[in-house]
Parts: sequence; C-alpha cells; structure tokens
Amino acid sequence: MKAASLALFITPLWDVPDEVGHYALIQDLADGRGLPLPGRSLIPENVLTDWRGPKSASGPVLNWIAQHPPLYHVLATPFLIAARGITSDLRWQFRAPRLLSAICGSVALLIFFRVFREAGADEPLAFAAAVGIGFVPMYTHLSSGTNHDVMLALAAGFAALYWVRSQKTSLLTDGLRMSLALSLMGLIKFSALAVALPLVVLSWRTLGGSQRGALFRWLGVAALSVSLPALWTLRQFVLLGNVRVHPISKERFAIHGFLRYLRDNPVVDHSFKNFFGLIGWTGTGNGNVRWFQISGLYLVPFLVLGLVTAFGAAFWLTRKADGLGRSLSLAAAAATFCVCFLWIFAASDGSALPKRLLYSLVASVPLLAVGQAFSKPGFRDPHSGSQVVFICFSLAYLVNSWEAYSIYGQMRATHGRYFFAVLPFMVMGFLLPTGALVRQYPRRYLLLFGTVLALGVNEVAFFLLRVLPFYRSGAHAPHVA
Repeated sequence: MKAASLALFITPLWDVPDEVGHYALIQDLADGRGLPLPGRSLIPENVLTDWRGPKSASGPVLNWIAQHPPLYHVLATPFLIAARGITSDLRWQFRAPRLLSAICGSVALLIFFRVFREAGADEPLAFAAAVGIGFVPMYTHLSSGTNHDVMLALAAGFAALYWVRSQKTSLLTDGLRMSLALSLMGLIKFSALAVALPLVVLSWRTLGGSQRGALFRWLGVAALSVSLPALWTLRQFVLLGNVRVHPISKERFAIHGFLRYLRDNPVVDHSFKNFFGLIGWTGTGNGNVRWFQISGLYLVPFLVLGLVTAFGAAFWLTRKADGLGRSLSLAAAAATFCVCFLWIFAASDGSALPKRLLYSLVASVPLLAVGQAFSKPGFRDPHSGSQVVFICFSLAYLVNSWEAYSIYGQMRATHGRYFFAVLPFMVMGFLLPTGALVRQYPRRYLLLFGTVLALGVNEVAFFLLRVLPFYRSGAHAPHVA
C-alpha cells in the first residue's frame, strides 16, 4: 500500500531512475513495435512531450535503456494495456506500470523472510531483517516507479532461497531452481551474471564433484544459469552484428590506476548513500537531472547498523575459522583494512572516522569468509558463501565504475541500487551472523523491535520532511490531456 500510494499519487512522473526509458520500452511492446534494439528504439513522442515539454520534444531521442533485457518490460505491458482500457488520461497510463514494481517489492520481502529462515535465522530475526529492507527509502522509492531493479531483487531472493536449500540438501532439483532464477535475473539485467558466477562456483561441492555424473550435473546447472541472457545476447548479435551493450574503455585495466581512482573519488561513499536514498531524477527538472542523496540524521541509522553488522560479521567469521586458513584470512583481511583505512578512504568524501571505519570493514570482512566458504567443514555455510557473492559483485561493480570514469573523465555508475541484485546475500553475510551472536541476549526481542521501529520512523520522517518538499519545490512537467 505504501509503494502503490507513492506510485499513483505522490512520486512525480519520470522522477525514478531511468523511468522514461523503461516506460518507453513498455509502450513499444503495448503498441506492437516489438522488443527493444539498442541504437534503434526511440522514446515515443507523447512521452517526450510530457517529459520535456512540447517545445523541446522535436526530433527523435534514442532510448538508452534498450540495451537491457526485456523481462521486466514484458511483464509490465499488461498494466499499461489495462490502464488504456480504463482511462484515456495519459498520466494515469504513464503511472500504471509502476504497480508491477510495487507488487515485486512487496513479494520480495516475503521471499527474503523465507531465505533468512532457510539460512538459519529464527522468526524474529528473519522478520526484522525483511521488514528492515522494506524501510530502506531507496527500496520504497524504486518500488513506486517504473524501474527493473526491484524485480531484480525479487529474482535474487528466489536464487538465494534455492541456493541455500541446495547447499543443505545437495539435490539437483534445488540447484536447477537456483539456476532458473539466476537465468531469469539475467533476462532482467545483465548484472545478474556477477551473481551467477560465484553461486555456480560455490555450488561445485554440493552439486558437482570428481565423479563423471556429478560433473555433468554441475555443468547443467552452470549452463542453465546463463542460458536466457546468452540467448538474448545471441539475438543482439544476429540483429545488430555485435553484442556490446555500452561503450567500452580503450584504457587497459591497471591495479594502481584502479586503486587511485577509488582514493581520489568518493566512489564507495556515493554508492553507500545512493543505496539507501537517491531521490529524484528528471521529472521535476523539466528533463534535466535533479536529485539529492540521503544524508545527515536520516543516514545515521544505516551507518550505525552497518558498523554493528560489519563488526558482528567479522567476529563471527573469525570465530568460525581455524587452522592455517584462519591465519591467512586474518592476514589478508588485516592488510586490506589497513590499506583502506590509512590510504584509500583517507582523502576523499566519506573520510569521516565512522564512514572510513565502515567502508574499510566492508572491504576486508569478506576476505575472512573466502577460505571458510571453500573449506570442507564450511562449504554449506550460507553466511560465508554470501560474503563471497558480495565481494565478487562488489569488484565487478567497482571495475565497471572505473571503466565509466576512464570513458567519460568523471565519476559515474555509482548507483547503489545496483546492489539490489545481491540484497539477500548482503543480509545473510552481515546481519544474520550478527544476529546469531546475540541469540541468547535476554532483551533480544526488544532490541530487534527497537531497530525496526527506528528504521520505520526514520523513513517516514525522511519522506515527510525531505522527499515531499523536494517534489513540491520542483518545476513539474506539463500535464498532457
């Protein structure tokens, strides 16, 4: 109800990330123009007029979202068709596909609860974790707009659910369900490939092995995990003659240049803040970008929660490891923490002590889990495996951001919403181990309730005192009758 109310009555049109492009693809499908093609799909004239105004709508505008796979847009098309059957008001038609995001965001919370229960959390902790996600302003914001990131989070929830089950049962059916979810994720957004790779590798011990039959089982799971995005890529190649979905940097990757990029630019700080709240886009700016990041008191609860869970996960992982692997993991994590704390995060925005401590922990804690995740006693542990998924996705995200920087000469692609693809894994890797440490705490229920209540109050205050005034102060796009 919260997301649907925002979608239909409050969030201005085109003020959700890339909503213009996503809606345009849905309208193309509803009008019978077929699936998108990069470099050929255009923004429809009625959308341009509402977005930029009649005077600036002359000339075709390529749809920059056409590079993405179309599953979200195909499933959103019936909402637009139904709206056209109910009303001729274009603005209600423009808003109708937003309801799919509201549904996906709600269902995802239920799936996340199931994931956390399967991963070993008891009901109060799993409930608090799922509800807490629902109180992240950016999650609510994207659930109120035409955008595919929340559907991606839902698909990630299904992939995480069947991955956890397959780790416990070693059943091929669970592995195939995980693979199907990963493949559907890839048909929503190609960033799913950075999730599929570590999950397939982690599944080797439970679904594969040295025997011939087990090897073929695992190869089947791996092939299914990338099948749908591979077919979509093949379509692009047949129709366009190439498979490139965005500009490619001509600069060769170098580790020293990459680390200096992270030091000289607030990449991690912007990603962290944008994950929890980046409000606005181009709807209240007459086609120009107009947005703001969550900050100040509204960011404090997430900063505190991040520090608590990062310390908790570090302690839990350190206690779980043993032998030589424990020593190597501790050494690697300690070295990474020192480099991050003393150099990478010491100069740019986000160098304040609490943030620098948090970002350094988030960079180093997953290294404690790598050895545990691939060791014989720990390969069924979803918390360590989730840390591996998180670090693999984070590296892919940061390299992609560096590549954008090398192309455009400025920091780009630091949208924290990209991490919605690993949202359940982040909770399993950081929050659930911390929750396990205080399972015997006598006032644990009060602690969980207080945390959820604080997040809920924080989100309500953020929308009432920051988001709504921001919308009201903007120059809204003209109404189209």
